[in-house]
Amino acid sequence: MNQPLGRRRIHGFCIVLLGCLFFGIRGYYDQTEAVQSRDFKCVYTGARCLIDGCDSYDYVQLRRVMLEHGGNLSDPVPFAPYTANYLPSALFFTIPLAMLPYGPAHVIWLIMSILLFCCAAFCISDLCVGRCALIVQCILAVFVALNTMPVMLAQPALMSISLVVIALWCFLRQRCLAIGVASFAISLVFKPHLGALVWLFLLLSNSCGLTYPNTSETSPRVRFRRLALQILVVAFILSVPGIFLAFHHPATSHWPQELRANLQGIAGQGHLSNPGPTNADAPSIANLQALFSLIHDIPSFYNRATIAVFLPLFLIWVYLVVRPMEHPQLCCYGTTRFTLAESRDLLALASASALTFLPLYHRQYDTGYLLLMFPAVALLASSDRVRGRLAIALSIFATITMTHQFPHLGTLLSDRVGRLSGPVWLLFNRPLPLTLLLLTCFFLGCMFLLPTEKRQA
Repeated sequence: MNQPLGRRRIHGFCIVLLGCLFFGIRGYYDQTEAVQSRDFKCVYTGARCLIDGCDSYDYVQLRRVMLEHGGNLSDPVPFAPYTANYLPSALFFTIPLAMLPYGPAHVIWLIMSILLFCCAAFCISDLCVGRCALIVQCILAVFVALNTMPVMLAQPALMSISLVVIALWCFLRQRCLAIGVASFAISLVFKPHLGALVWLFLLLSNSCGLTYPNTSETSPRVRFRRLALQILVVAFILSVPGIFLAFHHPATSHWPQELRANLQGIAGQGHLSNPGPTNADAPSIANLQALFSLIHDIPSFYNRATIAVFLPLFLIWVYLVVRPMEHPQLCCYGTTRFTLAESRDLLALASASALTFLPLYHRQYDTGYLLLMFPAVALLASSDRVRGRLAIALSIFATITMTHQFPHLGTLLSDRVGRLSGPVWLLFNRPLPLTLLLLTCFFLGCMFLLPTEKRQA
């Protein structure tokens, strides 16, 4: 029984390895030919300013720093007004690279990001077990292979996503817990809004998690909560030096006001983070504001509409996470490898990975976070029921719509066939929030119906 399972896991790793190789090679090649690590330039120059004592939130000073340390200004986007919007704690972690010239620093950053994301993909592959695991891992490999935009941009999101996924693997498998805590904490320091909902899952989870060996002294549920508190403490400790350094320098002593002004400015009408139709890049925005702005392009309207949709989904998610289960040791979905409690953990993480995007600003390069949905897809696919087939279909649909090329297909299609119908136009112009909302509702529905799937092991 173990040998076929081990062989399937090796086959799955080989499939994911092919996706990782394409992801790394194609992403690195595209970044040299296209956007040239655009987003790392903001982080690099901001960290360099923390060293030199200049203002990390003034784009004019960032331009000067870039020229002084071996970079160029051929791409104006990274140094446009309002683009400096990383927390001092994130910039502090980039200081070791900022001490190098820009050329080697950005290559090291890219290699680290690629390797971490590949490691995260292998962690997810390890969690995908069941009768249809190989099919799911094929979809996972394609998802990884097509997620090249973060590499092209050298986006810190790639590292932040990878660290959260690696940390969760450590927690679920009960291995290298210290590394998991440190990884999750560093991710929160870089992008706190990305891992916050998963951290809340660790804090609130009322299940027993995966079956861990040698954990009779402490239940996994208590361990999850203890890990959540450890993550919070470590993240706070890691944030202090960067914030202290920013307040210490006279040039950045007013960084909270400058950061707030930059965030408000870049979200203004027609700017890069504005979700409205005046922004040509709005199809790459993942939060619900990008969808509701098509109805009425007024911030007060689409922010309230987003809250009205997100808040009930969030409360349902919290209830399903903390809902007590009568027989958590029973197995479900036609497999003896997953109990009800374990299944709820995987479904909760999958729904959290999609729900995270809905209320706050996220872009296409953040959607690598949906790696967390694949163990739940493999779980559902273990059953021959409609839900299993639907999970596979939705994962394929998400893999296609999450690529940065997908919105361009709408333009190409409209040039070929003329004006597109309303639903088709909406799908091509706001694919991310639509897909993420659909995934959230689907996984929440599976969590709600989970008690009906139980059977005695």
